[in-house]
Amino acid sequence: MRANSIDDEIRLTVDAAVELANVVHGEPLPDLEPLEPLERLRAVLVDFEFLRARTAADAELGAFADRMVSIGRLISSLPDSDLADAVERINAQLEAAAIAPSLSAHDGFALHIHWTGPSTPFAHQVAVDLLMALAQTLCDHGTDRFGRCAADDCDRVFHDTTKNRSRRFCADPRCASRTHTAAHRARRGTDPDGT
Repeated sequence: MRANSIDDEIRLTVDAAVELANVVHGEPLPDLEPLEPLERLRAVLVDFEFLRARTAADAELGAFADRMVSIGRLISSLPDSDLADAVERINAQLEAAAIAPSLSAHDGFALHIHWTGPSTPFAHQVAVDLLMALAQTLCDHGTDRFGRCAADDCDRVFHDTTKNRSRRFCADPRCASRTHTAAHRARRGTDPDGT
């Protein structure tokens, strides 16, 4: 999922933040093999190329999980928040974070900004990255790009990056499929068992 521009980097980081919030505050996407909560967080972080996640100790992941509780609560509230409330909540989290920007080029990535120093603990480094990407997204798009899954039995949050803001479902493809199947059956007058 390598980013080609700063806009891509912000989008991917916000997508990671939303998936992490869904893991912490909602039902995570089904896996081929069930994972423990910390390993589920690690899997999302690795998928979104947070490189330190591969080797982070369980204690570091635990500290990150603790940080994600408040960040996840913030993200889960974005679809229902007005901009002023969202800004106030992100500003409160940013104010509590020690941010020390620096430039870095590592592991084949182009020169980019790190919001924390190289010796910053893992949990804090990732939390600040997520918060800064969320802050930039609010500056660029307000809260309009955050939504809640339209499936009846799902309340996962999503980040809508479509041009026309048409996304309706979370990343679980079953949500869209169930909803479209139910609508099709309703139009045809059939019940769930096909009769």
